Amino acid sequence: MKRILNILFFLAALSNFAQEKTVKDVKNNVENTISTATEVISFTKILTIIVVIILTWGLMKLLDWFFKNLVKNFNRHRLKILRLQPVIKILVWTLAVYTLILTLFNPSAEAIYALMGSSALALGFALQDIVKNIFGGLLIILDRPFQIGDRINIKGNYGEVVNIGLRYTIVNTLDDNTVTIPNSAIISDSISNANSGALDCMVVVNLWLPINVDVTEIRKIVQEAAITSRYLNIDKPITILFFDHFDDHAATKVVVKAYVLDARYEKLFEGDVTEASKKAFIEAGIYK
Repeated sequence: MKRILNILFFLAALSNFAQEKTVKDVKNNVENTISTATEVISFTKILTIIVVIILTWGLMKLLDWFFKNLVKNFNRHRLKILRLQPVIKILVWTLAVYTLILTLFNPSAEAIYALMGSSALALGFALQDIVKNIFGGLLIILDRPFQIGDRINIKGNYGEVVNIGLRYTIVNTLDDNTVTIPNSAIISDSISNANSGALDCMVVVNLWLPINVDVTEIRKIVQEAAITSRYLNIDKPITILFFDHFDDHAATKVVVKAYVLDARYEKLFEGDVTEASKKAFIEAGIYK
């Protein structure tokens, strides 16, 4: 009986010792965690991050203003200048984030690799749409199916590309509407590009006339209407084609293909040719 009591006393003492050690270990772990968190996340570091983000955002606005004025002063090289804008923006943001990480946290190489792996995994599940758009933006900048200043048709929206961002691309339509298209939708769809990085582009003008017109006379009139337009690029050829249609009623379709000096003159040139041609048609008595 005495031996049993001794064993019970020993077990009780051992249990008390274990509990005291557990409480002490938990207390030490909590203190270490708080101390580490205080070192990693401090008011000074948070303030530094906010200031760097604000300064970077301000630099972005300054870059927008700089490129806008640069385009105005060197309009002939407008497309070349605008193509640098998205690349420089990405480099500035990347440099800002990289500088913040190295300056504030000074992580080891192993910690950087671990953070990149865990971040990629977390972002892949939680921010799938945003990640798709970001990778889409990078693919657009690297593969260059279109560039800023190009005239594209994507998902029924035709207009000039005015901005290529990490998440979306902005297209200004011919009706002066701004269309924002996610990059993930762009890379998975077909794209029609009118000028493919060139400053000039081809413009197609369609004219409808009676079936019994004199094509020789019509060709002279349309040729003169195109040549007299101030928006025409005279270094490129002018093509005039004739097609007969017998759908609802017989008619001749005249197709004028010519190049303008700048893709932005597309509709202005089309209006010039149409107006000048119609005036000449009326004077020649072609419309009956």
